Amino acid sequence: MAAKKSDRAGDSSAEERFAQLFCEAFGEEKGQFVYLQHPFVDIYGNHRTIDYAVLTEDGKVAFEIDGETWHNPEKVSQDKYNDDLLKQNSMVYLGWRVFRWTDTQLLKTPDRIKDELITFLGYSPALTYFDGDTPGQQGAVFKLREHQEEALENLVKMREEGKTIALVQGATGSGKSAIGVLDAKQFGKRVLFLAHTKELVEQGASNFEKLWPEVTVGRFYEDYHDTDTFVVCGSIQSIIRNLDQFNPDDFGYLIIDECHHASAKSYGKVFGYFRVKFTLGLTATPERADGEDLLDIFKTVAHKLDIRDAVESGVLCEVRCIRVKTNINMSDVRINGFKYNALDLEQTIMVPDRNRLIVDTYVEYALGKSTVIFCTSVDHANNIANMLRERNVNAKAVSGGMNSAERKSVLKQYADKEIQVLCACDLLNEGWDSPLTEVLFMARPTMSKVLYLQQLGRGMRKYEGKEFLMVFDFVDNANMFNCPYSLHRILNVSEYVPGGLVLGTKKGIKWDKDMFSKGEKPAVLVDYPISVMDYEVIEVFDWQDKASNMYSEMELVRHVTAQSETISRYIREGKIVADMKVPIGENKVLHYFNKERVKEYCKEFGWTEITASNRKRLFIEFCEEMTMSYSYKPVFLTALLSCMNEKGEASIAEVTEEFKAYYEDRIKKGLPAEKRNCIFTKGGYETKDVESLILKMPFKRFEDMGYMRHSKYLGVIQIDKSIMKDWNENDTENIKECCREALERYWG
Repeated sequence: MAAKKSDRAGDSSAEERFAQLFCEAFGEEKGQFVYLQHPFVDIYGNHRTIDYAVLTEDGKVAFEIDGETWHNPEKVSQDKYNDDLLKQNSMVYLGWRVFRWTDTQLLKTPDRIKDELITFLGYSPALTYFDGDTPGQQGAVFKLREHQEEALENLVKMREEGKTIALVQGATGSGKSAIGVLDAKQFGKRVLFLAHTKELVEQGASNFEKLWPEVTVGRFYEDYHDTDTFVVCGSIQSIIRNLDQFNPDDFGYLIIDECHHASAKSYGKVFGYFRVKFTLGLTATPERADGEDLLDIFKTVAHKLDIRDAVESGVLCEVRCIRVKTNINMSDVRINGFKYNALDLEQTIMVPDRNRLIVDTYVEYALGKSTVIFCTSVDHANNIANMLRERNVNAKAVSGGMNSAERKSVLKQYADKEIQVLCACDLLNEGWDSPLTEVLFMARPTMSKVLYLQQLGRGMRKYEGKEFLMVFDFVDNANMFNCPYSLHRILNVSEYVPGGLVLGTKKGIKWDKDMFSKGEKPAVLVDYPISVMDYEVIEVFDWQDKASNMYSEMELVRHVTAQSETISRYIREGKIVADMKVPIGENKVLHYFNKERVKEYCKEFGWTEITASNRKRLFIEFCEEMTMSYSYKPVFLTALLSCMNEKGEASIAEVTEEFKAYYEDRIKKGLPAEKRNCIFTKGGYETKDVESLILKMPFKRFEDMGYMRHSKYLGVIQIDKSIMKDWNENDTENIKECCREALERYWG
């Protein structure tokens, strides 16, 4: 049975209401990119949290949900009011876009909140993950003096040492570009080659075609928009403007030619978006004209190491896992967007049997080891700590809700090994980790990959004498669509043996498997009473991960020249069958489609595929298609184009006035306004009637095609931003001229 969504007003917190509204606006699959209680440090060095945070192609976005009186200077203390201002100012200073609502707004005006979310982020925002708690990337600079073979060997050696960024310095004509192509070839993953001029882009593409003829090579600048070739050679400016045409993990190898010409801001956008495995900068000088060190800039703006890479390079410790099955059924726990309903979750898992299992597991398997138990609530943490103390285990609860002095005291006692076990709730807020931690208990079920990895990172720092981190996953019963994350599921590791390595070096994992296959327990597990024969293949299906590479029904509409009503009807009638169906409520099913199916549907139903590269052209063709029963379409388009700003936004009130003025002018001139059943012919209409006519007739077809949207509460009509990206005045004038000609034909 699928988890039930909350449908009863008043039993969900503001946090859960926002989660629900976010998913309704952008789709459930986008929920995995939302960070709850995201930590940051203000300008005075104080640790704080942001209620919700997302990372878009345009940068960091913060959402704050507050009580009605929290920021009212007449109803809170002056100190609290000033502190809240400091928090917001710090976020803005650190580059966050900040948006705020009250909890009452979320409850009483949900449609308005969704409308504003879409206005702030766009109709289909490209979201990605923030860097986790893993260390930053390391790199090196070397001058191109040696022979080509030696240079390539040098790059391989750098990677073996855990370095993921290299700057190759050499004069023009020294063969830097050839080194880049040949190293990318031996690396073997998809390549993104960037340069700041089209001449350098073409030169790079030519080198790839000559030195690596086995792969396809595409261009991405001006009118070239190749995205599916193995190698993409593009201008850094064009790539930055069109990041939404790529997935963050599309490329494994990044080359930036003449990288001393690019700005740190440009690097930040590219490095912050793409999750490449290796970056190669080609330069004539390791310093920019402004004196900044290129390698330092690269390391600063590059994304942090992937958790697997960090373990492989020896920066973080290896991780082993023991799964502990409970008899708890999670099926009836409701889901609010991308998180479990807090009340349901606490009532379901905070039961004596499960709590006793947690305590018994510690006493049997981890007694005396420095352990953090992640709990679902403050009450849950207190209960577990009390039960442990009853078993003579020195344990204390700690949470983000404690006063700062008390929390610091408890954490210090743990760091000094005066406390054996921390029962933690929302401890992630402090930017805290503990290298001495030997064991983590994942006793808090979560559907957030982000939260699970944050918890895991708290114990992965290296510490003298610490050979590995042991994770105990408490596995509750659930179906595949409301299943909480576990270590194996989050890392897509289906083979399980108690105590086996789940995160380790390739060499270490191979050795570990060989030991278990022989029925031998690795010596490092001598303290753990486990059976090496308990091998199991576990279900690791992750629908959110799979959905991230598919089209939702909402996205399918944006990629074909068919109206949303048509696609919904075809799904109901079985003409279109989803490749994955996700039941998220008693009466709601999400439909997801493999991206390659779009071409099949277009061929079968006579549609045209819409891509980022042809969306503007198809929009213009749709505008110019003037088969009309009424004159509304060209009049509407003329009014919209006359009123819109450079972003393609126009006030619906202004568009309505322009639209109305056209017909009223015809009446003044003694000309027919329209057909007899038109409101302008009948008379007695009001402005709201004209606005209703616009939204019902000409606008709706544009909306159904995904070309325009109407922000009801802001009173704005907006052309899709992907269309406006390369819009110019000639486009505006050409459509206006087409509208004039269409109206001349219409009136004869």
